[in-house]
Amino acid sequence: MDDTLVVVLVVIGAVVAVALLATLVDLRRHDVQHLPKWVWALIIIVVSFPIGVVLYLTVGRVAAQQAGPVPGPVDTTSATIPIAPASSGGLSGRGPSPGVPVITTSAVSKVYGDTVALDGVDLVVPRGSTYGLIGPNGAGKTTMLSLLAGLRHPTSGDVELHVDRRRVAVLVDTPLFEPWLTATEVVDLARHLVAPDRPVEHVEEALTEVGLAEAAGRRVGGFSRGMLQRLGLAACLVGGPEVLILDEPSSALDPSGRREVLDLIGRLAHTATVLLSTHILADVQQVCDVVGVIDRGRLRFQGPLEDLLARTASAYALHVRGSSDEFVRLLTAQPWVDTVDELAPGRLRLVTSDAGRTEHSIPRLVADHGLALVAFHPATDLETAFLELTR
Repeated sequence: MDDTLVVVLVVIGAVVAVALLATLVDLRRHDVQHLPKWVWALIIIVVSFPIGVVLYLTVGRVAAQQAGPVPGPVDTTSATIPIAPASSGGLSGRGPSPGVPVITTSAVSKVYGDTVALDGVDLVVPRGSTYGLIGPNGAGKTTMLSLLAGLRHPTSGDVELHVDRRRVAVLVDTPLFEPWLTATEVVDLARHLVAPDRPVEHVEEALTEVGLAEAAGRRVGGFSRGMLQRLGLAACLVGGPEVLILDEPSSALDPSGRREVLDLIGRLAHTATVLLSTHILADVQQVCDVVGVIDRGRLRFQGPLEDLLARTASAYALHVRGSSDEFVRLLTAQPWVDTVDELAPGRLRLVTSDAGRTEHSIPRLVADHGLALVAFHPATDLETAFLELTR
C-alpha cells in the first residue's frame, strides 16, 4: 500500500510540475495585464495549484489577437502591434493597391535595459520594391526585422503591415533544418504549416526556383551553407508570400553562393516585395531600388538608391587605351575637374564639380588627344555614400 501511495504521489507531482512548466512557457510567450510578468510567475509557482494557474489564465493572460508567428520574449512595457486589415485579395495572390506601402512603422523604438536598439524609426517599404536596410553590425537591423516579423514587440511606436501576416515570409541569416530530412520534406513541411491548401506541386516549383531541383531527394545534413540559404528561400516561397523579409541573406557565402542568392533575390522582386538587411553594401547596390540607412538605432536616410548616391561627390571611372600621362595633366588643368587619380595604366578616377560638363567633354578630350575610349561611367558607390552619411 505504501508503494502504491508513493507512485500516486510521484505521478501527481509530475503532472503538477508539467502543468506549471507549460503555464510558465505560456506566460513567456504572451502579453499580460494588471501585473508585471514576474509577479504572475510568482503567483503561478507560489499559490497552491491549480489556483495560481487558473488566476493567470483567466485574469492575467492576454489572448492573441491575430494568427502569426509565435512571438519571442517580450518586455512588460512593450506596445502592441496594430495590424492593418489585409487587402481583399490577400490570400488570392493579389497584393494591396499600387502606391500603398506594404510596411510602415511610426516612431518605433526598442529598448533592452539601458541599451537603445532602435530610436524613433519611421520605415516605409513601398509595395513591389526591393528594400535594402543597411548599416554596420549592431546598428539595429536585425531588431527591426524581428519587430516587422512579429517575433518581438516595440517598446514604443507602431508597426503596420498592409498585408495579411500569413503572406509574410521570414528567412533568418543562418537557416538550420533537421539533417535527416530531405529538401523536399523540408519544403513540404513548410507548405503544411503556412499554406496547407496549396497543391503539393508548389514544393517542386519552389525547389526549382532556387536551383535545388536536382538535390530535392538529398538529406539536408550534407548541404553547404549556400544550399541551406537557398533551401530556406524555397521554404519561404512555397507559401506564396507577398512580402519576403531576409536577414543577411548572403552573409558568410563564397562569391559563387553570393551570386546565386543575389540573382534569386533579383528574380523574386518581380513577384513580391523584398526587404533585406545586410552590411554588404555591394549586394544592396546590385539588387535594391530603395534603401534605408540605419546607424546606432536611428534611420539616417530612406529613399531611392539613386538619391542616396547623388548625395556624394560626382566621381567617374575612365578607361582609355594609349599613353595617358599627358592626358592626366590635361584633365587636371580643367576647371570642372577636382581630382584625377590614375589607378592603373589607362584607368583613371576623376571627381568633378560639374557632372554635366564632364559627361559632354570627356569623349571629345579623349578623341582630341588621340586615345581610344574603352569605358566611361559614374564611379560613385554605395560605400562612399554610406560613409559620408554616417561618419
